[in-house]
Amino acid sequence: MDIRAARSRLVHETRSRMGDLITIRAKLRGEMSVADDPSRPAMLGLKGRFDIDPDLEFLGGRDRGMAPTRYAGRLCTASIPRADMAWLPKTGDQCEVTSRPAEPTYSIERVVDDLPEVIVFYLSNLKAAP
Repeated sequence: MDIRAARSRLVHETRSRMGDLITIRAKLRGEMSVADDPSRPAMLGLKGRFDIDPDLEFLGGRDRGMAPTRYAGRLCTASIPRADMAWLPKTGDQCEVTSRPAEPTYSIERVVDDLPEVIVFYLSNLKAAP
């Protein structure tokens, strides 16, 4: 069994049942400003999967008696089917999870496009939600 193909299929199945709506806005970066890129229109309502990777952390001085506690780490990703996108986003573009209004706006830090069906974006917090 091809593990990569199985994993890709699993992501698609999960997304079709529990997906988030994601908006991606293209940005142009100048020396001192950031502006919308008119050559790449915003992609609205993309169905994708947004994940925050929980980190395992020991609280209270690393005692053996303390139970490990999970908390929301800083690694955020969004995965979207390649076929749903009009253009390939790049580093510096912005991503919003529109189905979760309390989520902040994110900046795309890295694009992983080596999977056949899905493109994965590594995100970082850009600004807090309104």
